[in-house]
Amino acid sequence: MKVRFVLFLLLFDSQINLLSATDWQTIYEKSQFKATANYAQTIDFCQRLADFSPWIHYTSFGQSAQGRDLPLLIVNKDKAFDAESVKQSGKVVLLVQAGIHAGEIDGKDAGLLLLRDFAVKKQHIDLFDNVVLLFIPIFNVDGHERSGPYNRINQNGPEQMGWRTTALNLNLNRDYLKADAVEMKNWLKLFNQWAPDFFVDIHVTDGADYQYVITYNLDTHGIMGPPINAFVKQKFKPELKKQMAEKGLPICNYVMFRRHHDVKSGLVGWVPSPRFSNGYTLLHNCPGLLVENHMLKDYQTRVTATCNW
Repeated sequence: MKVRFVLFLLLFDSQINLLSATDWQTIYEKSQFKATANYAQTIDFCQRLADFSPWIHYTSFGQSAQGRDLPLLIVNKDKAFDAESVKQSGKVVLLVQAGIHAGEIDGKDAGLLLLRDFAVKKQHIDLFDNVVLLFIPIFNVDGHERSGPYNRINQNGPEQMGWRTTALNLNLNRDYLKADAVEMKNWLKLFNQWAPDFFVDIHVTDGADYQYVITYNLDTHGIMGPPINAFVKQKFKPELKKQMAEKGLPICNYVMFRRHHDVKSGLVGWVPSPRFSNGYTLLHNCPGLLVENHMLKDYQTRVTATCNW
C-alpha cells in the first residue's frame, strides 16, 4: 500500500511539473519567439506570477489617458512591498522599465522570462538577495495596444509592434521635465516615492546597422555625485562590458553620426538632457542606463541579449 502511494505521488508530481512547464510559457515562447503578448495577456501573466510567488507583488502605479492600469511588479525576497519598509531594509532599489516606446518592447518579454525563471524555476535566486526590483513591463500602455506589423519600419520583429506615442500623441521619453502626459505624472510620483538607486530603460534603435546586438548610454561626465560617478565609471561599466563580452555579446556606446545619415562624418556621443529618462534620473543622483537593442537583429536575438544584461 505504501509503495503504491509513493508511486502515485511521484506520478502526480511529474504531471504537475509537466503542466507547469507548459502553463508557464510566455506568449513569446509559444510563438516560437516571434510574437509578444498584448496588454491583457501581459497583465494576466504578471498577476499569475504574483499569485504564485510570495516574493512578487503586482500593483498599478496609476492609469493611462485611456484608463488602462500602468502595471508594476515589485520583487523582494523579504516580502516587503512598500517603499518605506524597503528603505529601512537598506536594500538597493532597481527600477527597470520597458515599452516607453511601445513598439520597442524587448524588455517586457526579457523581464517576464527572468521573473518566471526566478519565481517558478527558482533560478537566479541570488540576484535578489540585496536588491529590490521595480519592473514596469509596459509604460506606454495605450500605444502598446495601437499595434500593427508596420509601426516600426524595418524593425525585425515582433510580429505586432506598438505605437511610439501615447493616445494623446505625446512622446513619453521627451516628457520627463514638462510632464504633460498623465502617464508621466504617475511615473514621477512612483520615482519620488521609491527614490531608486539605479535605473534601466530598455529601447530598440531606429535603424543604424552595426555588429552589436546591444548598445548603451550611461553617463559618467560628473553630473552625479563623485562617489556614485566613480562607481559607475570605474567599477560598473568595466564589469558590465567584461561580462557581456564573456557571454559573446560585446557592447558599445550608443552613438550617432555627426551629420545625420553621413557615415563618413564620424560618430558622436552626448550627455542626455533631463527630458529623457536617463538624463532625468541623473538630476536625482541616480545612474540611468539606456539600453538600445539593434532593430535589424531578429526578435529572439534581441530578447535573448536583453536577458543577459
